[in-house]
Amino acid sequence: MRALLLLALLALPACHRAAPETVQERAANASVHLEQRFNELQAEAENDTAEAAAPAENEADALLNQINETTPADANAAGNAR
Repeated sequence: MRALLLLALLALPACHRAAPETVQERAANASVHLEQRFNELQAEAENDTAEAAAPAENEADALLNQINETTPADANAAGNAR
């Protein structure tokens, strides 16, 4: 019986819970986590925006190249027709 009681007393510190955080510590931890999450969301949004804009930018560049390629020839043809 004494051995069982001694074993229980020795095991008690292993079950001891850590001291609860103070309100200030919890607020500081929450602030750090929120800032990290904000940075993650901001980076994700920037990546999503860039990915969404890329096809439109490529199409705009292609159209601009077509305009630049056809404009000088059309201008010369119109000038010669006069």
